[in-house]
Amino acid sequence: MVARRPKPHISANGRRQPARIAASQAEPPGPPPTYHVHESDAGLGDLLNILFRRKWFVLGVVFASVVLVSVSLQFVTPRYDAETLILLEPQQVTIPTVDSVLAGRTADDQGVRSQVEVLQSRGLAAAVVDKLGLDGDPEFNSGLRPPGLVAKTLALFGRDIGDGTASRSAIVDSFLNKLDVEAVKDSRVLSVVITSVDAEKAAAISNAVADQYLLSQLETKYEATKVANDWLNERVSDLREQVAASEQAVEDFRETAELLQTEGGTLTAQQIAELNGQLVLARAAEAEARARLRQLSSLISSEDGVASASEVLDSALIQRLKEQQTEVERRVAELSAEYGPSHPRMIQLQAEAQDLAQRIDSEVNKVVRNLSNEVAIAAAREESLQSELARLKNVMARSNDKEIQLRALEREAEASRALLATLLARFREISSQDEMQPQQAGARIISRADAPSQPSFPNKAFMLGIVIPLSALLAIIAVFIMESLQRGFVSGEQIEQETGMTSLGFVPLLGTKGLRKIEPATYMLEQPRSAFAQALRTAYWSLTIAVPAGPTTVVVTSSHPGEGKSTIALGLARARAVSGHRTLLIDADTRNPSIHDVLDAENSVGLTDYLSGKCEHPTINVDQETGLEFITAGQPVEDPLPLLDSRTMDELIGFAEGEYEFVVIDTPPIIAGLDACALSRKVDTTMLVVRWSRTPKTVVAHTLRELGRTRGHLSGTLLNMVDVGKHAQYHYGDSGAYHGALRKYYSEEG
Repeated sequence: MVARRPKPHISANGRRQPARIAASQAEPPGPPPTYHVHESDAGLGDLLNILFRRKWFVLGVVFASVVLVSVSLQFVTPRYDAETLILLEPQQVTIPTVDSVLAGRTADDQGVRSQVEVLQSRGLAAAVVDKLGLDGDPEFNSGLRPPGLVAKTLALFGRDIGDGTASRSAIVDSFLNKLDVEAVKDSRVLSVVITSVDAEKAAAISNAVADQYLLSQLETKYEATKVANDWLNERVSDLREQVAASEQAVEDFRETAELLQTEGGTLTAQQIAELNGQLVLARAAEAEARARLRQLSSLISSEDGVASASEVLDSALIQRLKEQQTEVERRVAELSAEYGPSHPRMIQLQAEAQDLAQRIDSEVNKVVRNLSNEVAIAAAREESLQSELARLKNVMARSNDKEIQLRALEREAEASRALLATLLARFREISSQDEMQPQQAGARIISRADAPSQPSFPNKAFMLGIVIPLSALLAIIAVFIMESLQRGFVSGEQIEQETGMTSLGFVPLLGTKGLRKIEPATYMLEQPRSAFAQALRTAYWSLTIAVPAGPTTVVVTSSHPGEGKSTIALGLARARAVSGHRTLLIDADTRNPSIHDVLDAENSVGLTDYLSGKCEHPTINVDQETGLEFITAGQPVEDPLPLLDSRTMDELIGFAEGEYEFVVIDTPPIIAGLDACALSRKVDTTMLVVRWSRTPKTVVAHTLRELGRTRGHLSGTLLNMVDVGKHAQYHYGDSGAYHGALRKYYSEEG
């Protein structure tokens, strides 16, 4: 064993030099300790704390958004909406169609939606454009607007930017884009809205659209009435001719059929009456019959002569057959234009015509035979009254059939007269309405557009009312995103929650006012009652709690450079030295030494020189302000780890433990190498310095794993460079220390 307290040697320059000693370090039994970092769950209170902490950011975003939108709105050209209301009135549409003319029924307009489409039609839009001369308005004619930046740029390269005019179709499209027509719900009211950059212009155009719509309705009704009148005139003329022809046909048939009316009845009836009293005329009748027979016989021998014979004309059957023959011939004539002679339909009709001709010939022959029989009968029974009466009764029977035909002709004529009377009545009604009542448009304007006093766009109140909650929402989302991306720890309590490591406290950040261009360790001496000095003293006492036997040797390290570990190491050592305790500070950060610069000492001979055997004893320097003794890092070496993990280093630590009350060793960051891990196994405890809100949690986790893997003696972590103002906003258990009301417990002079 090497003695722990050898007699020190004093150099010629007054510096103390320890004798080389040996020390042994026993490895702790069991598996190495393990450390981990886990994220703590955020509750509602945590979320509210985040919002409270970032309230100025949220308010700033909202304020900036309101200002930006307000300024932007000043450059937006306002647009005005002018509205005209049109009421579609249900009315009796007199002559929209031929069917309505004949039926006289009431018809509604095509529907509200149809009228909306009429108001939005290109024809109506073009009429308004022409009426108001909007093709000369730059708002509707884009060709009249000054060329924009893009057009000017193209013109510089010789590109054609147009002749300054827009097509008529483009002008109408622009007009329709500014026109909005909607039907008011549950009514027959149409809303016509025009949007324009000029309030007066918007009102004028909206009213012009409504006026043009009413005018187009009147023109449409006028055209419909004119067409109906023309049709009625033509139809009435045709019916008049048809009625005249029907009446003439009745008279002709009456005359041909000898159905002349007398006061006593028909002519045949009078003949029967006369024959009853004039039996003497029987011979005359017989002679007359013979004469007719001779006449009929002569007519039969001539072409078509039989058709005009009275006996033939008096035959109802022959007449019906003749009518059927005429009908068949008419149908043949009609179908001959559509079908050829070989068509089955044409062949069938021709067969029917031949059959009817044969039947007519057969009937004519029958008439001849009947007349011969009558002659024979008249001759044989000329003296018999019964024979003459029978003949006249037979004639009477044939006359009744002709009367049936006559009544049919009369009914046809009467129907034509009735239809003519109906059309004449409708024609007179239309003419009287046109004379007594002018045409009505079927709609009327119930509210004309006035020039709006306020623009419809931009709606500043609405937009500002939207931008405030929207910007606040986006700011809150950004706050939570920033919080989720926060890389470092912000509280000792948070470190304990997420790593399980003891928090040794935190050291406040010294601003430029506090530092006044001096080192923090020197500031501690000038301001011993400052929060910075108290934080260092608190860190030491936290170490004494973490190491019940009391820490003699302490390694101070960090994960990354720039976390202030050297400042903390020097501050701890000076704080103990000032309080009267014999303290040694060893600068083991041989990769980037800094203690000698702060304490204004030479670094020509130091720790590496001693460990590498270049000198027998390390040079121990003394801080004149505090009495702190320290060993500088010495000359840089290529690989300091074997030196720091050597037996010589063990001897030095053993010497320090026996000679000093408190020994602080400043080591390189863990990320830079395992120097700190090697030394951590040799000392009583290790303090891990973590920069507030900057050192990533993943890096801290890696550092803890390295210390655990190498069996380092770790007591806890110390947050450094803490912004006490922001720290107080996190509402952790240690929030507010050195801030707010607690400031009065610390004082800073100057």
